Amino acid sequence: MDIIEVEREVFDALINRVDFLHKTVKALYDQLRDKKLSDWLTTKQTCDYLHISERKLRTMKERGKIGFSHLGRLSQFKGCDIADLIVKEKASEQ
Repeated sequence: MDIIEVEREVFDALINRVDFLHKTVKALYDQLRDKKLSDWLTTKQTCDYLHISERKLRTMKERGKIGFSHLGRLSQFKGCDIADLIVKEKASEQ
């Protein structure tokens, strides 16, 4: 086992950042959880919830990492799928 020493201010900054990320993810998840599971989100709403660009979302769609449906030319995303994705991302960070 290795022992790593870190200056107190660096450690405190790290803890503050983790706390900020935790609160952000929880707030986003709570917003999505309050929606009906059958609610559909637009591309912009999905990008806002996940804090990603439209290009990143398009790449995720192309690689099959996120489910979607087309309504004409518009892509729609199920709120429950996005909530699940947030939970998975949060679990992988820990």
